[in-house]
Amino acid sequence: MRLFLAALTLAVASNATAQPLTVLSSNATKALIQELAPRFEKESGQKVQVVFDNSAALRQRIDKGDAFDVAILSDTTIKTLASSGKLTPTSVRDIGRTGVGMAIHPLATKPDISTLDTLKGALILAKSVTYVEQGVAAPVMRSIFAKLGLTELMNAKTINSDNAAEAVAEKKAELGFTQISEILNVPGAVLAAPLPSEVQVYTTFQAASSPAARPSAAAFIDFISGPTAAPVLRQKGMELPATDRLPAIPAAQLTPAQREAVEAFKTARGADVSGPFFPLLRSPELMTRTRAMGDYLRYKSALPPRLSEFVILLTSREWTQQYEWNAHYQIALRAGVDKDVADAIAEGRRPSVMSDEEAVLYDFVQELHHTKSVSDATYSRALKAFGEQGIVDTVGITGYYSLLAMVLNTARTPTGAATAPTLAVRPQ
Repeated sequence: MRLFLAALTLAVASNATAQPLTVLSSNATKALIQELAPRFEKESGQKVQVVFDNSAALRQRIDKGDAFDVAILSDTTIKTLASSGKLTPTSVRDIGRTGVGMAIHPLATKPDISTLDTLKGALILAKSVTYVEQGVAAPVMRSIFAKLGLTELMNAKTINSDNAAEAVAEKKAELGFTQISEILNVPGAVLAAPLPSEVQVYTTFQAASSPAARPSAAAFIDFISGPTAAPVLRQKGMELPATDRLPAIPAAQLTPAQREAVEAFKTARGADVSGPFFPLLRSPELMTRTRAMGDYLRYKSALPPRLSEFVILLTSREWTQQYEWNAHYQIALRAGVDKDVADAIAEGRRPSVMSDEEAVLYDFVQELHHTKSVSDATYSRALKAFGEQGIVDTVGITGYYSLLAMVLNTARTPTGAATAPTLAVRPQ
């Protein structure tokens, strides 16, 4: 620790009157940064100026070209900005994660939201609710409303706000939904409870530096993501971020069998190993056989690309597999899947308008996932539309992408670039 502090001191000692380090921080990490920034200032001698707002608003500032040194935002926002060159990709560090909770006024009666049924009852009885329209909790809540069949009712009750917890504290809304870490640190707001486990979604927050950041930006990011931050993180309603359990294996550590599997993958796909194939490489023969199955199901099955990608989206949604969803969302749109159809699937609801073929596949895949079989009526419709090979290939695509989703969920593989809607709620 002494060496670390000495390095920080040297970094700023040559310029005692250095301008403050400008930090843009999400409201979800406000309490954490308010605690850690003064510690950093004291130990390093570098002044820090922090601007707090929701991730969407801060992203707009960055997109407009506002000067800053460090951004602390939701991981999807960080990835988008890093991919566009507005953040330095190699500077990205996980800070912590937090779930979504319900905020109420201290004088209000605390609703029971321990189950999906009691949450539904609380939403029906509430006179008004609020969340930040462009915040990370927004897609979570819209998905829950859709899942519970309350979209129309809740739209009529929803009051948009810049800060849901503050809106509840000021009695502008009865119930507020936002990150737990934000609720716990807003005077006048009380955490009623986290969302029920079956619909809870955790958001990871990351820090990254601007390409034009001062050298001390790296030291600040190391400080807020290091061991000093861990106990403060828990005090402020956050958790340590989930880690990738089965990441890429360094080339020098590959066994001969793994090297052979990697070369076979590159030859067959014309691309480097990625996503689920990193964890699968621990079993090189399984990886090779899985890749071979995918070569057929992805590119040569009896279903045309539009319908094949439609089935992949349904399967990704079923497993709440964000990496798989991100990888195929744009591919599906280019293949001809309507955006409204894809976005409805993301929200866990049946699309209101589908082609006849999509409707048949939707019912077939949903029944297969939820009842572990398909009814005679559904089978007959699918047989008429796609024939026996089409049915078998549909089952194959669903099974193959279920396998990949299970691998990705088990390994906790990072979700990749944010190119698609967030899969907020696991459908029933």
